[in-house]
Amino acid sequence: MAVFADGALFWLYSVVVFSQFKPSEPFLVDFLVDVKGFTNHAVYQDMFPLFTYARFPLLFVTGVLSELDMAGQGVLFLGALCGFATVLLTWFGTSLLPQQIAQITVAANFASRFAVNAVVFQLAPSDTVQQHIHTMKAALLLSNAGSAILGEILRDQMKASFWVLYLMSAIATGLAFLCSIFLLNSKLQTSAPRRSTHPASDAFFDLVKIFKLPVVAWCTVWAMSVNPAHGVALTYWQNLLKDNFDVKDYNGYMLGASYLAAAGVVAVSRRSVLLRTSTAALVILSLLAMGLTLMGLPLCHNEFVFYIMLVATQCIFELSTTVFSFQVGNEVCKAVTDQDGPKETRLALLFCLTGVISGAVASLVQHVHPIAERFTFVAIALLVLAGVLSAFSCVRHLYCHFLPRVHRPAHDPFLVPATDMMPVTRRG
Repeated sequence: MAVFADGALFWLYSVVVFSQFKPSEPFLVDFLVDVKGFTNHAVYQDMFPLFTYARFPLLFVTGVLSELDMAGQGVLFLGALCGFATVLLTWFGTSLLPQQIAQITVAANFASRFAVNAVVFQLAPSDTVQQHIHTMKAALLLSNAGSAILGEILRDQMKASFWVLYLMSAIATGLAFLCSIFLLNSKLQTSAPRRSTHPASDAFFDLVKIFKLPVVAWCTVWAMSVNPAHGVALTYWQNLLKDNFDVKDYNGYMLGASYLAAAGVVAVSRRSVLLRTSTAALVILSLLAMGLTLMGLPLCHNEFVFYIMLVATQCIFELSTTVFSFQVGNEVCKAVTDQDGPKETRLALLFCLTGVISGAVASLVQHVHPIAERFTFVAIALLVLAGVLSAFSCVRHLYCHFLPRVHRPAHDPFLVPATDMMPVTRRG
């Protein structure tokens, strides 16, 4: 296949697919309670919170490491190692400490994923970057879907033991670690990064210039609002479902279906010209769509409609994330060719910082109770933000249409150029 014409890209796809293939994942709580003998209180109070606490510092660490390892392959190597260690610690750990360490290693594995798109921009030819960004996301989602559905079939239909599920997860994450070694040894198709005598200050001033780019500004606002909203939906939809309906536990099937649908949408749109531009309009439409689906979830009185809206939420989020990741990367790669632009793209660092900002906003949402009101709160926030950005965008366009060009500011964040596509120059 053409997508695997480059060896480094093949290993990158392999790392992404194998690292996500964990049939044991939907049954983590059952495994810890029924097999390991922990109480629900210990799982939710002494283990899981460590993931949240460790996630944000490790995102900073990932960003810093990405600056030391300009290619990003070393970050993915460490992330794959942590993913493999997570499965082994969970599987063989018999006391509280190994399970707590597993929450820290899985947080490190999660943080390393922010380097994937940065590596794609490094490795892929400039005219195929969009296709690879979409295909990479589709592969990740298909791996999640396949492992979740397989896990449910093995447990429900074949009565497989947890030992079988964790063995399969260990093999898959072990293969991801092995592929990351080959990826680490692959040669980048880029020129050597610039050597700087003041790396910290250069990175800071580069980030300031990057965040001023119109596409980056729009997408950062989107990430600060939609990422926390999606986190609420993905974390608490099961609680909301149990509060509203008396249903059996089909979590694996439901998650698999949502990932499968999202993978299809992302894959189909990989060549879309429309999704390369129109950043402001896409941000506003994404906010509106997410707001409406999240508003409808706690109001549903039909289980089937609930599932449809949940799948729609997942599809909107995954497609938007993929589209904006490409648009941001493309915009930054164009900017480094300008004399007054940033010296380096610093995409991994940029994506990590965006994750930290989104996480800080998400922590505020956790204080809204009960669960149904939390869904309603984030939905209203998204709809209000969509209205504000729509009004802002209209005012900006009127302002730029009637104001003589000589009086316009030289650089205006949020004012997206009419055309966003230029040949991408890949740099550090």
